[in-house]
Amino acid sequence: MALSEKMKKFAQAVVDGLSNKEAAISAGYAEKTASQQGSKLRKDPEIIVHIEKLKANKEGRSLTSEKPKVKSTSTHEDDNPLDDEDYAKDDPLQFLIDVMNKSDDMFLRFNAAKAALPYVHGKVADKGKKESQVDDAKAAATGGGKYATRSARKANYS
Repeated sequence: MALSEKMKKFAQAVVDGLSNKEAAISAGYAEKTASQQGSKLRKDPEIIVHIEKLKANKEGRSLTSEKPKVKSTSTHEDDNPLDDEDYAKDDPLQFLIDVMNKSDDMFLRFNAAKAALPYVHGKVADKGKKESQVDDAKAAATGGGKYATRSARKANYS
């Protein structure tokens, strides 16, 4: 959530040295609820960060470190954990399995496993309406009874 204008005014008043209640009143909150609102605003993480930034600007210091960032000599673009000859280029499933087993990056391994899952473990679906009707008809035809076929009746009497 972005800071509203009142919240920014409250933070500036706190940096200027006012109490929570006085800062809330100067920001435009009602005098009756200024104490509660000031306490509530003072605990808000976004306002705490904004207050710290204002204090840092007032004192002339930076919230970030002054150390220069060290650039890596290797870009890791060519660091492929898989050799091109290790897998059959026409089998994407084998490639996904190799990425899943050989890669160091856990996020990449997880995505490869998720992509290979339907190929290894197919989704087991319920029987459809037509399949269950065919099975019921076969059961009625092979069993004895009124709707049994002639060969099924002979098999029961033999």
